[in-house]
Amino acid sequence: MSVMTRETLIKALENTYGKKGMIHSDVEELCDFVLSFFGYEDYVLDNVLSAPERDVFYNLEEYGFLETHREEVNIVRGKPWRINQWTYKKGNIYKAAEAVYEEEPEQNIYDEIFKEMNS
Repeated sequence: MSVMTRETLIKALENTYGKKGMIHSDVEELCDFVLSFFGYEDYVLDNVLSAPERDVFYNLEEYGFLETHREEVNIVRGKPWRINQWTYKKGNIYKAAEAVYEEEPEQNIYDEIFKEMNS
């Protein structure tokens, strides 16, 4: 699988969070935050995250960029060990990065008001 690049993740975050009002520098900071956990891997163990960091990951999950997985491994004496991890949803990230949004031309509300007054 391919490594998630900073450019791709920034485009995807810009096309989602940026469209909701997040400024570009904050989008870059969020991107670097996410990449600092994943590095060159496609997964992050959940137990390395603090509660506030996990909250950010849950928010990214809501937007379809990340998902959680759980595995159970039997260790000595047959006790199960649960491993929770976060993974990229690369298909969604690439789709969001490639999305093209057309800027709607600004409407002058005063033109509309004056039209109504003249009618």
